[in-house]
Amino acid sequence: MNKSLIIMDQILDISERFRVELKVYEVKSSMKYPDGIKVRFVLIDVIRKVPRLLLDNHSPYGFHIHEDLPKNKEMRRKLEMTDYIEALDEFWRLTKVITNNEN
Repeated sequence: MNKSLIIMDQILDISERFRVELKVYEVKSSMKYPDGIKVRFVLIDVIRKVPRLLLDNHSPYGFHIHEDLPKNKEMRRKLEMTDYIEALDEFWRLTKVITNNEN
């Protein structure tokens, strides 16, 4: 089994209500991860104990966002980017929108 290289692995409590988990791994290039990068950024409502926002990447979607959580887990919106730093910037922008409207 090939091991992945951890690029980023952080858990941040950004308020009393919300926590962010940021994970980026360098993995072996494959059909699922053709660029060799696996990303998972999630905003969690710790009071309701549900994810509110998820940004990840995998084939066939590439970078995409799940914005309608927890109601609609299958709804995705493709993001037009190929770099996890750009994806992280978009995740923080959307996180700010959610947390400003619900704190």
